[in-house]
Amino acid sequence: MAGEIYLSNLSGQFDYQTILDKYQQLKSQQIAILQEKEAAIYNKKFAYQSFGDLLSSFASSFEKATDLATFDKKNVVVSNENILKATITDSSKMSETNLNIVSKQLAKNDVWLSQSGISNKDTNAVATNNGTIEISYAGAVVATIDYDADTTNATRPSTLQEIADAINSAQDSVNASIFYDGTDFRLILSGANTGASNTISISETGSGDLLDQLELGDSYSSSNVQVAQNSELEIYGQIVESSTNIFDSLIDGLRVELLSTSTSGVDISIANNYEDVSNSLQEFVDGYNSIVDFIKENTKEGAPLSGDFTIQRVRSSLFQGFDPLFELDILSVDYNTGKLSLNSSKLDNKLQTDPDLVKIKIEDLNNNLQDYINYITGYDSPIKLKDKTFDKQIDYYEDSIISLAKTLDTQMENLKREFIWLDQFLSQMNDIQMRISSLFLQSPSNENNQ
Repeated sequence: MAGEIYLSNLSGQFDYQTILDKYQQLKSQQIAILQEKEAAIYNKKFAYQSFGDLLSSFASSFEKATDLATFDKKNVVVSNENILKATITDSSKMSETNLNIVSKQLAKNDVWLSQSGISNKDTNAVATNNGTIEISYAGAVVATIDYDADTTNATRPSTLQEIADAINSAQDSVNASIFYDGTDFRLILSGANTGASNTISISETGSGDLLDQLELGDSYSSSNVQVAQNSELEIYGQIVESSTNIFDSLIDGLRVELLSTSTSGVDISIANNYEDVSNSLQEFVDGYNSIVDFIKENTKEGAPLSGDFTIQRVRSSLFQGFDPLFELDILSVDYNTGKLSLNSSKLDNKLQTDPDLVKIKIEDLNNNLQDYINYITGYDSPIKLKDKTFDKQIDYYEDSIISLAKTLDTQMENLKREFIWLDQFLSQMNDIQMRISSLFLQSPSNENNQ
């Protein structure tokens, strides 16, 4: 029982603890054998899980390799990237073509700068009379600012800084900032957007003279230091305008952005780009070769899956699906290693000379393997079924180990009790023997002899 203390060999003739240790060691070997078998199943389970991960990765590479949208990808080359930038936004709408574009004019926003200023932007009032200015943008009034000629009136702006802040707080179409010319502070008004229609209009209402003091607004045309305008490009004699420097609808699927003007045309060349087709096929072949390497390493003698033919059958079925690429003569196989090689030069040549044939063969590849790849990576795949079988075997061995350990504990406890009783019995027999011997030693004949 728990808490009891046992002393072996009380009789001096029976060391039962040594016997118990040997018995436990012998019976524990059975548990060790089961544990080794359980560990072997675990190793198989982990190997199959790794193989499943490889198949999932292979399925992803297959999806990329059979995505026919990669055939639509285009490449654009611009002869002078300092003048303009061209970007393909939708390859499916583009065809191989060459364009020549002249950048005639860049888009600008409207900018107004007061022609006179004030010596202190924070303390001096701008106007001598109270009034109101009205600011319009793109034909609509965006701000009406009441100002004061008295800096002590805190409810309305009066200094140049306060007026600029009031304009910015009232709207977000026109940005007001302050420019220091080395002597005076002057007001700048800038339109938020480029384009000929995004003009600024500044006028005075009432008896105020703020705009006159600054020499700014509709009455002072020279203060309109930059006039809003559209960008313009010329393509084969036709002028096209945009309110920004970006042209999205010039040609479907192509965006052109003007960076500066030019007197001569800039060439834009649009060609097919099959780089993704080649890269995805190479990734697909590499994925298959990774499967071959895994199977070779894990099925050799002493490996976790030695003698397992399930993953060999999977590899064989996958290999058969590569026939369309062999028919294109872009694949070769090393029969010593089982690996495939993609001939990139042949593939590039066929993509340039007959891309439709390559596309057809990739469609055939998809038809050959799609259903099978879905099967071997699905819920009821042989890989998943194997995993479930391994789980059952592991549970069986685990239950057996626990049951055997409990049985051994019970046997050890029972044997210990029996050996303790036997040891105590032997001790009592020894004690009786000693008493009898003592009696014989003290008999009358012994006393007479003395």
